[in-house]
Amino acid sequence: MNTPQPQPALIEIRGLSKIYREGDREHAVLRSADASIRRGELIVLLGRSGSGKSTLLNLLSGIDLPTSGEILVDGVAIADLSERERTLFRRRRIGFVFQFFNLIPTLTVEENLLLPIELKGKPTAADHSRIQELLDAVGLGGRLKSFPDRLSGGERQRVAIARALIHDPDLVLADEPTGNLDLETGLEVLDLLDRLTRRTGKTMVMATHSREVVGVADRILRIEEGHLVEVAASSMPSSTVR
Repeated sequence: MNTPQPQPALIEIRGLSKIYREGDREHAVLRSADASIRRGELIVLLGRSGSGKSTLLNLLSGIDLPTSGEILVDGVAIADLSERERTLFRRRRIGFVFQFFNLIPTLTVEENLLLPIELKGKPTAADHSRIQELLDAVGLGGRLKSFPDRLSGGERQRVAIARALIHDPDLVLADEPTGNLDLETGLEVLDLLDRLTRRTGKTMVMATHSREVVGVADRILRIEEGHLVEVAASSMPSSTVR
């Protein structure tokens, strides 16, 4: 019987540091952090508020740049790209899911999903078919013409998930995606994210405070004193993951 070969790394984090200046003082969020994330993995990122979870997601996407060290995504050194190149890289390769949905209220569900496509070029018939397919997959196939304010919080997050996947990214970054939802709705959204990303072999890094999220992780990384430390799910206390 052949042993399955491990997937190669999609993300390499090497000696990553991020330091912010606050007047005459320096605040180090990350200090020589290292990690490797394989293709198809779902990584849960833990840490106290202010520990640097959102900062790390911004660095992974090239929205922010490190003070030192490097991040390679599929062999591309993000910090070596120009601002325009980083923007184009995000549009092609990365999908985002946010705590507060970040849908444009004046656009319909369909128009919100079309926006990432229009940033790359004119939508095709195949793009419209994919929108319908994704909305069907998240249980909102009949809501193309609805505006976000007509949707519940859970429905808006489902639209946000569909939008994150519409351009078929390699990497999905989720920042507290269940943090603005009640427990039951959050679990439904979490299950949906898990299924849709795994079905297509995508890599996801999810920053969270929610202990329910830990159960779907392939691996758990915690930010501790600026370093990335891998922890076992069995070691997490039942009451909290902070």
